[in-house]
Amino acid sequence: MDVAFRDPVLARELKVCADCLALSTGLVADEEGAEDLAMIFRLPRTPDGYFLEDHVKLRPVDLPVPGFFVAGTAHGPKTIRESIAQGQAAAGRAQTMLARNVINLGAAVARVEGKKCAACLICVRACPFDVPFINAEGTSEIDPAKCHGCGICAAACPAKAIQLMQYEDDHLMAKLDGLLEGVLR
Repeated sequence: MDVAFRDPVLARELKVCADCLALSTGLVADEEGAEDLAMIFRLPRTPDGYFLEDHVKLRPVDLPVPGFFVAGTAHGPKTIRESIAQGQAAAGRAQTMLARNVINLGAAVARVEGKKCAACLICVRACPFDVPFINAEGTSEIDPAKCHGCGICAAACPAKAIQLMQYEDDHLMAKLDGLLEGVLR
């Protein structure tokens, strides 16, 4: 059987007589290396073992963890040309991040008061971004650079050891007191 196709590397049409036609070369993710990176940096992966981008259309080379980018076959099976283009896009995103003098992490991040923490793991299980972890002192810890400021961990903490900055309990209670004072008069 004659098979005609365009070779992307040679950039020309080819015709081959073949007994068997394989539509693509099998490619699997580097399971050991990808698993180690995913665990260390808490990076999400697809069921196939490739790294999962933050948003397929809006941020195709950004990973959900700020400062991490994906390119080439770490993202999925690709041609060399696609890998180069994605690598250039990731380099451009990294350059825009490094060109700033200050990186704004946002004011709404969670903070743990270690003395109140019982290391019950509720915040670790509740966080959709896998940010809280139990540190060497045996208390929960939240990296402000990774925190998305959603407040789920603070709401779930039974010991009230976690406060969401800009939304601390004493500030909210003072605002409520002020509102109620105006209503009760």
